[in-house]
Amino acid sequence: MQTRFIQSEEELLTLRDPWNALLHERPENDMPFFSWDWFYHSWRHFGEPQNRELAVVVVENNDRLLGILPLIRGNRKSMGIPYRTLEFCNVGMNPRNTAYADAESDDVAVFKAMREHIFHNKNQWDMLELSNVSEATSFQQFCRDKYTQPFGMIETHGLLSPFIKLDGNLDDYLAGLSRGTRKNFRKHLQDFRESSSPSSVRFFEVRETTAEGLEQLLEVHRNSWKGEFQNPHYPAFYREITPILCERGEAVILILALDNVPIAAAYMLRKGGSFFGCIRDFDRRYREFAPGILLLHFQLERLAEERGTVFDFCGSNYDHKNKFATGHRAHSTFQFFHRGWKSRFLFSAKTKWLPMLRKILRKPQPQDVMAIVDEY
Repeated sequence: MQTRFIQSEEELLTLRDPWNALLHERPENDMPFFSWDWFYHSWRHFGEPQNRELAVVVVENNDRLLGILPLIRGNRKSMGIPYRTLEFCNVGMNPRNTAYADAESDDVAVFKAMREHIFHNKNQWDMLELSNVSEATSFQQFCRDKYTQPFGMIETHGLLSPFIKLDGNLDDYLAGLSRGTRKNFRKHLQDFRESSSPSSVRFFEVRETTAEGLEQLLEVHRNSWKGEFQNPHYPAFYREITPILCERGEAVILILALDNVPIAAAYMLRKGGSFFGCIRDFDRRYREFAPGILLLHFQLERLAEERGTVFDFCGSNYDHKNKFATGHRAHSTFQFFHRGWKSRFLFSAKTKWLPMLRKILRKPQPQDVMAIVDEY
């Protein structure tokens, strides 16, 4: 096996077809947010403008692609000391992250080749951070196995992401909710449908109509409590990636309107019987209609119509999601360190000095640290 970094846009462009073909080999990897297109446009809008360089690790056997670890190289500071990172690109956009291996190769052998290449080039980084790696995956197990780590490692709890599992139809799911929640669902749906203003529910999912749907979604976002996107690259990213995903049937925009005025909007990815909720917003002037509940109802109704089984809320574990969730997906964040002085400084700061300082200041210690492995 040969392992190398992809560090230029020209090299990355040549990887589009083999990257996507590799994902198709395994259903758990064949997700829109793991695709070459999602990574490339994420890097263009959230990596390159912040001077984050490409550092994609690829494992090959002659001309055959065996594995990918989609990383970028960034710069941070700790206690005034600058240091370099290898990390996933824009983790806030991805429900989860992982490395990809082809279906015929041994996962551990591919992941080991990635690790050895990264540490052979440790002069290019000071901390390797792998955020939101899903539980019970072969890559998470590889990261967690201390016997494969000849260096320092910290594992912390990542996102605890709620989801809804539809085992039957939508009515079966609603029947499992509390009486009060079920009553609210029905009341707000009735209020919306019987409003004095004409109501409408529209799904935009083909390339020809997505531009209209996306602009309505952005209008709703501007009128929400969040206001304008602080980072103009967010709408630019979605304008670029949405037509590509819609051609594959992997993106859906939902717009709820009263009297032709958009009052709520959702952006979903879909694949393999699952919906992933990327954006859910509502116009704060229409709060009385409980637009969040309405959006969820129509999202689940559509999921059931397509005989899907999972709606993933994505993002953090908030109460307004938990009361509808049937389960939670755990993630871990791993930070790895080598024997260089900056890397050792960071490891010591995170595992010794900062806990000591918190103790002196009588501040509570973080509860999300799961494991620390010190192999120095």
